[in-house]
Amino acid sequence: MQEEYITVLSKVDLAQLEFNRQNELQQGNAGALKNLQITETELKILKSRKASLKKQLELIGINPLTLTNENIQSIVKITSPISGVISNVMVNIGSYVDGNNTIAEIVDNSQLHLDLYVYEKDLAKLKEGQTIHFTLTNNPGKEYDADVYAISNTFEQNTKAIAIHAKVKGNKQGLIDGMSITALVSLENATLDAVPTDAIVSHEGQDYIFIVTDAHTEEEHHDHGAEETAEHNHDEHGHSHTEKEAEPNNEKGTSFEKIPVRKGTTDIGYSEITLLKEIPKNSKIVTKGAFFILAKMSNKGEGHQH
Repeated sequence: MQEEYITVLSKVDLAQLEFNRQNELQQGNAGALKNLQITETELKILKSRKASLKKQLELIGINPLTLTNENIQSIVKITSPISGVISNVMVNIGSYVDGNNTIAEIVDNSQLHLDLYVYEKDLAKLKEGQTIHFTLTNNPGKEYDADVYAISNTFEQNTKAIAIHAKVKGNKQGLIDGMSITALVSLENATLDAVPTDAIVSHEGQDYIFIVTDAHTEEEHHDHGAEETAEHNHDEHGHSHTEKEAEPNNEKGTSFEKIPVRKGTTDIGYSEITLLKEIPKNSKIVTKGAFFILAKMSNKGEGHQH
């Protein structure tokens, strides 16, 4: 191909000279029109072949502009069309390959997207641009986000499910092609009262949260500093806890109040709540150790101070 390209270059130059000569003769009525037409046709054919060879050489990584008789290449480098990680190599050094052979498989995780499958009854709720929150099924601790960019117009083979495609946003570290995920699709935006799910406890069929009611005692804890708080907060097993954990059995006598709530939707570690009793503004809600507070209150006849 390189040899042919160099040969065609020379033929194009010669054909261009002949065309110019025939054109001058024709203008001076000294040449036949037929000769000019033949020369023009040959020049166009050679230029087309030159353009075709030029593109083919560029595709295999050879620069036609620098190609001469002295630098014909016997080795070409195959350049990947994408960046990524080689996951599989199908050939060995010395193998002959053509355009239909697969040389290697390359994975570019920066372009990962989600394939979700929804049933026909839910299709009307979905549209392009919606946000999807998802976690890895085997590692639910980290949440990722994606945006829906395409909704299939056909059912998947042998199922009544429709494919939804979403582009992953932000950091994709830890994501690999083929992983199973658990996804939640945001149907609408709404701001709701919510607390960490661990802050809600259930007792005799009613859900509760706890708030700190002894503000004076809490100020004393801050004045003594974190180290002193840790010394004075001991449970019956001899384990120490800081005030942040809101342990019920505090020697300083921290008070808690049990507030009934109605639990709503749970999403990625948080649960919606509806307060069934009004609480003071800026109340501090117990987010850790709520179960132990409930246990202590139950053992002491629903007492508030511990």
